[in-house]
Amino acid sequence: MLKTGFFIVLSFFCVGAFAKTNVELVYSDLRFEIPGNFSVVADAGNKQNILIFRYGDELGKRFLGFSDMTNDKTINYGCPASTFFKGVFFNSDNPECDQDNIKLMQESLVEGRDVDKWSSGEYSIVYSGDNKKSYIFLIGDNGKLVKLDSDFLEGEAFKKIVKGI
Repeated sequence: MLKTGFFIVLSFFCVGAFAKTNVELVYSDLRFEIPGNFSVVADAGNKQNILIFRYGDELGKRFLGFSDMTNDKTINYGCPASTFFKGVFFNSDNPECDQDNIKLMQESLVEGRDVDKWSSGEYSIVYSGDNKKSYIFLIGDNGKLVKLDSDFLEGEAFKKIVKGI
Protein backbone atom coordinates (compact mmCIF):
# COMPACT_ATOMS: atom_id res chain seq x y z
CA MET A 1 0.00 0.00 0.00
CA LEU A 2 2.83 2.39 0.86
CA LYS A 3 4.46 1.73 -2.52
CA THR A 4 1.20 2.42 -4.33
CA GLY A 5 0.69 5.70 -2.46
CA PHE A 6 4.27 6.75 -3.17
CA PHE A 7 3.81 5.91 -6.88
CA ILE A 8 0.62 7.99 -7.10
CA VAL A 9 2.27 10.99 -5.41
CA LEU A 10 5.35 10.66 -7.62
CA SER A 11 3.15 10.44 -10.74
CA PHE A 12 1.31 13.64 -9.83
CA PHE A 13 4.62 15.39 -9.14
CA CYS A 14 6.06 14.32 -12.50
CA VAL A 15 2.96 15.36 -14.44
CA GLY A 16 2.88 18.72 -12.65
CA ALA A 17 6.59 19.34 -13.16
CA PHE A 18 6.60 18.65 -16.88
CA ALA A 19 3.24 20.27 -17.67
CA LYS A 20 4.58 23.69 -16.70
CA THR A 21 6.07 25.49 -19.70
CA ASN A 22 7.62 28.38 -17.76
CA VAL A 23 10.52 28.31 -15.34
CA GLU A 24 11.07 30.59 -12.35
CA LEU A 25 14.48 32.24 -12.50
CA VAL A 26 16.07 34.20 -9.67
CA TYR A 27 18.64 36.58 -11.12
CA SER A 28 20.24 39.46 -9.24
CA ASP A 29 17.82 38.87 -6.33
CA LEU A 30 14.79 39.33 -8.63
CA ARG A 31 12.25 36.68 -9.70
CA PHE A 32 11.41 36.18 -13.35
CA GLU A 33 9.16 33.68 -15.12
CA ILE A 34 10.89 32.69 -18.36
CA PRO A 35 9.88 30.28 -21.15
CA GLY A 36 11.10 26.84 -20.14
CA ASN A 37 11.88 25.29 -23.50
CA PHE A 38 15.44 26.67 -23.76
CA SER A 39 18.17 24.51 -25.30
CA VAL A 40 21.31 26.15 -23.84
CA VAL A 41 22.15 28.26 -20.79
CA ALA A 42 25.36 30.30 -20.74
CA ASP A 43 26.97 32.48 -18.09
CA ALA A 44 29.46 35.05 -19.40
CA GLY A 45 31.22 34.92 -16.04
CA ASN A 46 33.71 37.32 -14.53
CA LYS A 47 32.36 40.77 -13.72
CA GLN A 48 30.09 40.94 -16.77
CA ASN A 49 27.06 39.54 -14.88
CA ILE A 50 25.43 38.18 -18.05
CA LEU A 51 23.20 35.12 -18.24
CA ILE A 52 21.92 33.93 -21.63
CA PHE A 53 19.25 31.39 -22.58
CA ARG A 54 19.07 30.11 -26.18
CA TYR A 55 15.79 28.76 -27.55
CA GLY A 56 16.81 26.66 -30.53
CA ASP A 57 19.91 25.30 -32.20
CA GLU A 58 21.15 28.25 -34.26
CA LEU A 59 24.07 30.14 -32.71
CA GLY A 60 23.31 33.77 -31.87
CA LYS A 61 19.58 33.43 -32.61
CA ARG A 62 16.47 33.15 -30.42
CA PHE A 63 18.04 34.28 -27.16
CA LEU A 64 16.95 35.81 -23.88
CA GLY A 65 19.70 37.65 -22.02
CA PHE A 66 19.94 39.04 -18.49
CA SER A 67 22.53 41.66 -17.53
CA ASP A 68 23.02 43.24 -14.12
CA MET A 69 24.31 46.66 -15.15
CA THR A 70 24.29 48.19 -11.66
CA ASN A 71 28.06 48.59 -11.62
CA ASP A 72 28.62 48.67 -15.38
CA LYS A 73 31.80 50.49 -16.41
CA THR A 74 31.71 49.70 -20.16
CA ILE A 75 30.29 53.14 -20.98
CA ASN A 76 31.18 56.46 -19.40
CA TYR A 77 27.77 57.30 -17.97
CA GLY A 78 29.09 60.19 -15.86
CA CYS A 79 26.69 59.09 -13.11
CA PRO A 80 25.37 55.81 -11.70
CA ALA A 81 24.01 53.55 -14.48
CA SER A 82 20.48 53.56 -13.01
CA THR A 83 20.44 57.38 -12.94
CA PHE A 84 21.71 57.45 -16.52
CA PHE A 85 18.95 55.17 -17.81
CA LYS A 86 16.30 57.13 -15.93
CA GLY A 87 17.56 60.08 -17.96
CA VAL A 88 17.30 58.05 -21.17
CA PHE A 89 13.71 56.93 -20.64
CA PHE A 90 12.19 59.51 -18.29
CA ASN A 91 14.06 62.64 -19.39
CA SER A 92 15.05 63.27 -15.78
CA ASP A 93 17.47 66.17 -15.58
CA ASN A 94 20.74 65.09 -14.02
CA PRO A 95 23.61 67.29 -15.20
CA GLU A 96 26.31 64.91 -13.93
CA CYS A 97 25.24 62.27 -16.48
CA ASP A 98 26.91 62.33 -19.91
CA GLN A 99 24.24 64.15 -21.94
CA ASP A 100 25.74 63.16 -25.31
CA ASN A 101 25.55 59.48 -24.38
CA ILE A 102 21.97 59.94 -23.14
CA LYS A 103 21.02 61.36 -26.55
CA LEU A 104 22.74 58.47 -28.33
CA MET A 105 20.89 55.94 -26.17
CA GLN A 106 17.58 57.72 -26.77
CA GLU A 107 18.19 57.47 -30.53
CA SER A 108 18.88 53.76 -30.13
CA LEU A 109 16.29 52.75 -27.50
CA VAL A 110 13.44 55.27 -27.76
CA GLU A 111 13.12 56.88 -31.20
CA GLY A 112 11.10 54.78 -33.64
CA ARG A 113 10.52 52.01 -31.11
CA ASP A 114 7.54 50.78 -29.13
CA VAL A 115 8.23 52.07 -25.60
CA ASP A 116 6.11 51.29 -22.56
CA LYS A 117 6.84 52.41 -18.98
CA TRP A 118 5.34 51.34 -15.68
CA SER A 119 6.35 50.91 -12.08
CA SER A 120 6.22 48.02 -9.65
CA GLY A 121 7.25 48.51 -6.06
CA GLU A 122 10.67 50.15 -6.00
CA TYR A 123 11.29 49.61 -9.73
CA SER A 124 10.61 51.69 -12.80
CA ILE A 125 10.24 49.25 -15.68
CA VAL A 126 10.73 50.15 -19.33
CA TYR A 127 10.00 48.03 -22.39
CA SER A 128 11.64 49.09 -25.67
CA GLY A 129 11.03 46.99 -28.74
CA ASP A 130 10.96 46.78 -32.49
CA ASN A 131 10.71 43.86 -34.92
CA LYS A 132 14.40 42.95 -34.48
CA LYS A 133 15.18 43.21 -30.77
CA SER A 134 13.39 43.99 -27.53
CA TYR A 135 14.66 45.20 -24.17
CA ILE A 136 13.32 45.55 -20.67
CA PHE A 137 15.13 47.76 -18.17
CA LEU A 138 14.45 47.41 -14.44
CA ILE A 139 15.59 50.63 -12.79
CA GLY A 140 15.57 50.41 -9.01
CA ASP A 141 15.21 53.24 -6.55
CA ASN A 142 18.17 51.62 -4.76
CA GLY A 143 20.48 52.06 -7.78
CA LYS A 144 20.03 48.56 -9.22
CA LEU A 145 19.81 48.29 -13.01
CA VAL A 146 18.96 45.02 -14.74
CA LYS A 147 18.54 44.71 -18.52
CA LEU A 148 16.77 41.90 -20.34
CA ASP A 149 17.07 41.57 -24.10
CA SER A 150 15.72 39.19 -26.69
CA ASP A 151 15.64 38.82 -30.45
CA PHE A 152 12.43 36.76 -30.54
CA LEU A 153 10.22 37.79 -27.61
CA GLU A 154 8.03 40.82 -28.24
CA GLY A 155 5.51 43.00 -26.47
CA GLU A 156 3.21 41.34 -23.98
CA ALA A 157 5.04 37.99 -24.09
CA PHE A 158 8.27 39.71 -23.07
CA LYS A 159 6.57 41.85 -20.42
CA LYS A 160 5.11 38.74 -18.74
CA ILE A 161 8.63 37.71 -17.74
CA VAL A 162 8.82 40.64 -15.28
CA LYS A 163 5.23 40.56 -14.05
CA GLY A 164 6.29 39.29 -10.60
CA ILE A 165 8.71 42.16 -9.91
